[in-house]
Amino acid sequence: MIKCSFCGYEFTEEESKKSCTSCPLNKNCGKYKCPNCGYEILGKSRLFSFLNKKKGRN
Repeated sequence: MIKCSFCGYEFTEEESKKSCTSCPLNKNCGKYKCPNCGYEILGKSRLFSFLNKKKGRN
């Protein structure tokens, strides 16, 4: 579940992708769009995910 940092609405990644269908960058932009208010939330970067995995192994 993803929580909108603007309105607090919780939604799934699938719901976010449905609200991005009109955008030409909808497949690879790395953002989630809140279906409730339209606010765009940055997704976690690959570097962030990689560093979190490395931290968890030590």
